[in-house]
Amino acid sequence: MSNTQTLTLRIPIELKKRLERQAKHQRTSINQLTNYLLTTQLTQLETLSSLESRLSQKSIPDLKKKVKDILKKVPDRDVPEWDSID
Repeated sequence: MSNTQTLTLRIPIELKKRLERQAKHQRTSINQLTNYLLTTQLTQLETLSSLESRLSQKSIPDLKKKVKDILKKVPDRDVPEWDSID
């Protein structure tokens, strides 16, 4: 038995053309590309929602203190010239 379902989705013509171009460029099917894009975006949204939920239960001053405490543990070192900000 398959773990997939068919979904009919209405999208603007231009978006479909863009998907077709990218699928061709990536040498994959529109279906695989769309599944990949939906999965990555949905994962990002879920991660943000989870972080927002966890952060809403914390106080900003406490979080700032924790960050400062972590940063104090980072050793000082010389920054290479190629990595310095002028």
